[in-house]
Amino acid sequence: MEVLREWATVRPAVRGDNNDLGNYNNRFDVNFGNVNDNNRPNRFGMTLGGFRAFPLMKTYRNLFAKVCDYDNLYDAFLNASSGKTKKEYVIEFEKNLNNNLYALQWELLTRTYKPHPLTTFTIRDPKTRKISASHFRDRVIHHAVCNVISPIFECRFISDTFANRRGKGTLAALKRFGCFTRRVTGNGRTISRERERESKSDCRLCAQSRYPALFRNC
Repeated sequence: MEVLREWATVRPAVRGDNNDLGNYNNRFDVNFGNVNDNNRPNRFGMTLGGFRAFPLMKTYRNLFAKVCDYDNLYDAFLNASSGKTKKEYVIEFEKNLNNNLYALQWELLTRTYKPHPLTTFTIRDPKTRKISASHFRDRVIHHAVCNVISPIFECRFISDTFANRRGKGTLAALKRFGCFTRRVTGNGRTISRERERESKSDCRLCAQSRYPALFRNC
C-alpha cells in the first residue's frame, strides 16, 4: 500500500517540476496570447513548433483513508463476492464478515497488511492456461483500492480503452475494431476491388504462360 501514501498525484505528460515546465514552454517560445495556425495546440497539447505543457497536475489527498473506510471495504466485499456467493471461501469469509473487515481495516491502518501467496492452477477450457489467483481477502483489498482510484483515472482514459473497464471488455473491443475496419475499407468495397484486381492479374499471368505469342507486343 506504499503507492497510496495519503495522497496521489496525476501528472501531465511532461516530466519535471513547475520550473521545468515553465522552462520547457519558454524554450519553444509558446505565446499563448497570440498563436498562429501552425503553432496552435491541438487537443493533445501538441503543436507543430513543439510540445505544449499544460498545467494539468492535480493532487488527490486522503486516498488511503478512503481505502481504509469500513463502508468502502464492505462495498469491496460485495464486488469481490459478486457471482461467487456459493464458493466455499466466500461463505467462510461471510460467516464472520464484520470481524474480517475490521481486521483488514486494522492491518491497513497499522501498515501490517501482507498479501497471501498466490494459488496457481491450470485450466483447459477452451485452451490450456496457467492461472494465479489471489486469496479472497486480498481481492477485497484490490476492489477497495479500485473503488477509490478508478474515478480518478476513468475520466482520463480515451473511449477506445477497453481493458478492465465497466461496459467495455473483449466483445466491445471487437465491435469497435469492426467499426474501424468498415470505415477504412468502405464497408468492404475496397477489399472487393483489390480482390478483383488480383483476379485479373492472375488471369493475365496465366494466359501469358499458356499463350506467350499473343502477349509479345503488349
